Amino acid sequence: MIVGGRRRPVVFGAPLHKRTAVAVLAAAVLVGGCTRGANEVETGAAAPVATAGGAATAAADTLGGNGTQAPNEQTTAAGDFGDLKGVCGPGDASGATAQGVTDDAIQVGTIADPGFVGRPGLNQEIFDSAEVFTAWCNDAGGINGRKIEDVERDAKLTEYKQRITESCQEDFMLVGSGGVFDETGQEERLRCMLPEIPGFQVSPEARASELSVSPVPAAIDELQVGLFRYLEDEFPGSTDRVGFLTGNIGSLVFVDAQAQDAAKQLGWTSVYKAQYNSTGEASWTPFAEALSSDKVEGVVYTGEPEGLAKLLQAMADIGYEPKWILAGTNVIDQGFIDVGGAAVKNVYAVASVVPPFLAEDNPATQQYLDLFGEFLPDGKDEALLGYQAFSGWLLFAGAVKQCGSDVTRTCVYDAARKVTDWTGGGLHAEANPSKDQGPECMMVVEATPKGFVIPDDFEPNDGLFSCSKDNIIKLTGDYGSGTTLESVGKSIDDLE
Repeated sequence: MIVGGRRRPVVFGAPLHKRTAVAVLAAAVLVGGCTRGANEVETGAAAPVATAGGAATAAADTLGGNGTQAPNEQTTAAGDFGDLKGVCGPGDASGATAQGVTDDAIQVGTIADPGFVGRPGLNQEIFDSAEVFTAWCNDAGGINGRKIEDVERDAKLTEYKQRITESCQEDFMLVGSGGVFDETGQEERLRCMLPEIPGFQVSPEARASELSVSPVPAAIDELQVGLFRYLEDEFPGSTDRVGFLTGNIGSLVFVDAQAQDAAKQLGWTSVYKAQYNSTGEASWTPFAEALSSDKVEGVVYTGEPEGLAKLLQAMADIGYEPKWILAGTNVIDQGFIDVGGAAVKNVYAVASVVPPFLAEDNPATQQYLDLFGEFLPDGKDEALLGYQAFSGWLLFAGAVKQCGSDVTRTCVYDAARKVTDWTGGGLHAEANPSKDQGPECMMVVEATPKGFVIPDDFEPNDGLFSCSKDNIIKLTGDYGSGTTLESVGKSIDDLE
């Protein structure tokens, strides 16, 4: 692992049942980040079988192996992950075939924001996931024999553009990244023809940008509404009095607008709309009192978990309790429970990534936790953005492996772009990176003072997930567009 261009030694070291301060902007990708799935499988893939998540899928020979993993079967071979075989391993690849590529190594970059002074450790799970993957993959022999050298590029929230500029000069690609203000560096990234396989993306400019292949895509014109439908079914009449509360920065306002768009199409009635200070409120009581005064029965909250936890405490202090609160997947973190305590109730989140409390039911999730136990015991192994980033690393490794010795940006980008059926080895529901289509499958997770559970009345129809085309709704608003190669005077022909 390399930090700021310097190698950092890799640390080597030795769940609840179904009913039993995280990123400021994780919600921006996780509230609005799941889109339509696809039924295609990759050319040359093995015959579909039931994965750990229950969906019919196939592990393509070109991206990790020629077999799949049964739901309760643990993988033991070095370099295997979940239902992906031979993701990493020894080989005889050689040659300085591209920037960052040598006879025995591939240097890539990863961007996150843990150095932000306002929220120290913001999205640290992005770096932790990169460190664990790199240590595990290199321990297995690298990718076709080349070891991974990852450069952690800390954007500290406001320095994303600077980190992109540095990566342009040194790295082969960006892998597993996630930056709050990712819109600020997209033109620079495309101008230097730097492809990326991100962990998550926030802004419309990044989500729909070119030279980017996401393992769990997040569209700007569609929304996963499985949780919306669950709440209106379980709490009849509550959607006649809905309140929307979001942080006051652009990316969160964007996600909130998507949620309002979807709610309106579903026939919900909004009686309250407000924005809070994303850097923190001195008191959440005024918001609790306003929601209570307007007789809001359901709250759609967009933002960081700590703010929601404090809002819940303020609600409890005044004796106000909405029937439900719809929150981003980023609340599925023990830190949210720790801050909110007994006030945590009636909070629901949607997940397409299998959360860690279900590890005993999903071998890939358990393996992810085991790898943290082996390579980074003190790392953030339960934050779901880390799982998405790890999926990006798996996608990258499979694409590099397919390219053999001739590792060029064109080859790796094209190989990743051809993937039509992707679950990160079973870490999440099926997505289609080739068409930028996220999962149509989801699960409902409820937060309680004792931890997270799957509600008894949630009815999965495909393994752990509920899958339906009705889970996806087409949005009607104008949410901008992605950054294009043409906008910076480039074309795909310029990729080497």
